[in-house]
Order: sequence, then structure tokens, then C-alpha cells
Amino acid sequence: MVLLFLCLFFCEAFFASEALGFSSEDRRGRTASGVTVASSFADEEGDKGDALFELVLLKDKAEEGDPDAQFELGRRYLQGVGLERNDVMALHWVRAAAQQGYARAEAGLAWMYAVGRGVVRDDVQAFDWYKRAAENGYMVAQRMLGKCYEKGVGTAVDADRARFWYEKAAEQGDEYAVARLKALSQPVQSGHGAYPVHAGSGR
Repeated sequence: MVLLFLCLFFCEAFFASEALGFSSEDRRGRTASGVTVASSFADEEGDKGDALFELVLLKDKAEEGDPDAQFELGRRYLQGVGLERNDVMALHWVRAAAQQGYARAEAGLAWMYAVGRGVVRDDVQAFDWYKRAAENGYMVAQRMLGKCYEKGVGTAVDADRARFWYEKAAEQGDEYAVARLKALSQPVQSGHGAYPVHAGSGR
């Protein structure tokens, strides 16, 4: 089975519009270690073989239901890393991980709805998925949820809820959230940049 998928992925990668390879960051966000000054053709072929084999194993794990692998496979389809970019497949795998409560995937799915990648743009869906990821403790989603409440994107404007989620993100070191908290704490003159505060507690 592994050899069969290896063959299929090799064919897909050979005809892909972008060269086979990895981005400057791996799945954990770490930069690739070591610097290659020169490499032979044999070394390059070996690297491609290793990358393809890793891709096969990743796909196997994703199909077995591993949310980390599902999210990573979706990310690679979204960015065209190691295979041809495909927003439909990206959505499939990111959604699969998000539906298991995987916070990074929930935030990723929110982003796809927010910008209309693989789906029709939907601010309400984006808000809902950012909220799930934020409640799961994902810093980026907490910042984005604060922004949604501040600007009224996918929900009613609610300054109190915006501050609440910016504070959550700031506690984890998010500089944007810190900056927004400072801005929101400044007194605003009536009629100059003030925005209404939603009376409810937020969604």
C-alpha cells in the first residue's frame, strides 16, 4: 500500500506546477536545520525520495484520523508544499481536523472562511470557528476573535468581549493584542472614532 501511494505521489509531484520541496518552516514552525553549500544530483534525488516517502506516511496518518496529520496535509495542499496546490483538498483535511477539536485547524478553517479559500466567504462561519479555537486556548484565534468583536465581523460589535479576548491573547504574549488593549483603553471623544457597545454578553 505504501509503495502504491509512493508511486502515485511521485507522478503527482512530477507534473505539479510548483517544484517539490518544503517551506522554510516545518510543521512545528521550526526553521530547517543546517546549511547546504552544494549538493550532487544524487543528493537531490535522495531528498525528493525522502520527501515523497514522508508525504505518503503523512497521508496514511491523516486517513487514519490523526488530526495533526490532517491539518498538516491540509496546510500543504493550501500552500502547495510538496504537491500541487488544491484548495478543495485543503478544505477537506483542515475541516476534518477542526471537527475533532484541533485548535490550529479550527483557526485555519476560520481563516479559509474569512478570505474565501476553498469556500464561499462567510464572516459568520469564520467567527464561529475562531471562537472554537479561541476557547481551546489558541492564541492567534483569541486575537482574531477580539478583532471580530471590536470591528463587528461576523457578530455584533462588543467592546467588552473584544477586550476579554485581547487580554487572553496578550497573556500568551501576542503583541498585536497588547497594542489593541492600549488603544481601546484610550479615551475616545464623542463622534470621533467611537463605536457602539453591544449590550449582550457576546456569542
